Amino acid sequence: MTSAALVCAPGPEGTPDRLGRTWQNTSDRETLHLSLRELRLITERLLQAQGLALGAVPAVRDLVLHAQAAGLPALQFLADGLSDADRAHSGRVDIAAESPGALVVDCLGQSALVIAPALLDLLQAEPGERVVLWAGRVERAELAAVLEHQGVDRGAVITAVPSASSAAPAAGLPEVPGVLAGEGVLLVMERRAPELPGDPGLRRLLPLVGSLPAARAVHTGVETSAALWWSLFERSARALSAESVTSLKHAGATAVDENGVIEPDLTDDVDFVGGVRGGAGNDTTTATDSGGRR
Repeated sequence: MTSAALVCAPGPEGTPDRLGRTWQNTSDRETLHLSLRELRLITERLLQAQGLALGAVPAVRDLVLHAQAAGLPALQFLADGLSDADRAHSGRVDIAAESPGALVVDCLGQSALVIAPALLDLLQAEPGERVVLWAGRVERAELAAVLEHQGVDRGAVITAVPSASSAAPAAGLPEVPGVLAGEGVLLVMERRAPELPGDPGLRRLLPLVGSLPAARAVHTGVETSAALWWSLFERSARALSAESVTSLKHAGATAVDENGVIEPDLTDDVDFVGGVRGGAGNDTTTATDSGGRR
C-alpha cells in the first residue's frame, strides 16, 4: 500500500550502501499507508538487525504491528533502537512474587513491546476469572497498551495502566519488592466476553489477524510518516546478506557461473541421461529430450 518508491540515485551527495548504491525517496507525501505484509516484513528485518534473539522476533514483530495499527508509536520505538537490556534478555522476565490470580514481575529494564509477549503468556496461563499483574522495571511503559487489543479473540478483556506501585495493594497484588517499586505497568485480565465489532467483515478478520486495529488496517492500511518509514526501510537492509556471487549461488536452484552470470537452463532440452543395455551386449548411453525422442 505504500504510495512511494525508492529509486537508485547515485551521486556525490548520496552515501552508497554495501553494494555501492545510493537511494532516494521519490515520494513527496508526508504520510504513507502500509499494508500489514510490508510492515511485518520490515519490522522482522529490523528486529534481527538490532540484535533481538531470533526466537523472540516473531512474537515481538506481531505486537509491533498491532501497536502501530492501534496508533501507538511502535515504529518510533524501532527507530530509536533496542536497548542493551532488550538485546541481553530478549523478552525474558522473572516472577518476583505471586499469589492466586496475582503476579509481580521483574521486566529487567526491558522495553514494554519486547516483554509484552511474555506478560501476555503469564496472564493467560494463570487460572481464574480475574488475573492481575504488576510489571516493574519496564521502559516505554505506554507501549504496554498494545495488550489491551490482544484479548478480543481470546475471550478476555485486558487493561494496561502505567502507574505507581502504590496501586498494588488495592489491585490485590502481593507486596512489591523494593527494586520493583516506583513506576511500572498494572495489567488486569478478566475472562469475560469482550465487545465485538458490529461490522461482520471485521468479525470475520479478527481471528485471522489477531486484533481489531489490525483488522481495520487490512482495509485502510497502517498510516505512518513517510520519512520515518523510508528510514526504517533502508536500515532494515542490514539484516540481509550482501549480494555476491556466493549469495547468488545459494538463492535457489538457478545455476550461475563463477562471475554470477545465470547459466542456460538445459532442463528443457535434456530431462534424463541413463545407461541402456544395447542389443549386442554393449553399454550405450541415451539422452532423451523433453518430448521423449532419442
